[in-house]
Amino acid sequence: MKTKHNFFYRNGLTLVFLSLFLLTLTAQALTGWKEHNAELMEDRGQEIGLGTYLQSGHFISATFENFESEFLQMALYVLLTVSLRQLGSAESKK
Repeated sequence: MKTKHNFFYRNGLTLVFLSLFLLTLTAQALTGWKEHNAELMEDRGQEIGLGTYLQSGHFISATFENFESEFLQMALYVLLTVSLRQLGSAESKK
């Protein structure tokens, strides 16, 4: 007998990783913005808004440097695939 699971059960892995990605990207943007403004104030510069910071080289550089942590991401993926499912994924097949 085939049981029908809900959306969250079938797509748990994607939803968890998407949530973690958005949470960490938001945290990085906010802390980077505060840090960048602190550096600007030390140099007697003028603070910039969050929208301006998100388009700056400082944010883009920091983002790509953080995405280089492939080993941590892969370890997290392996640990989460033990308990979460993704419809159509080879890891989720019985």
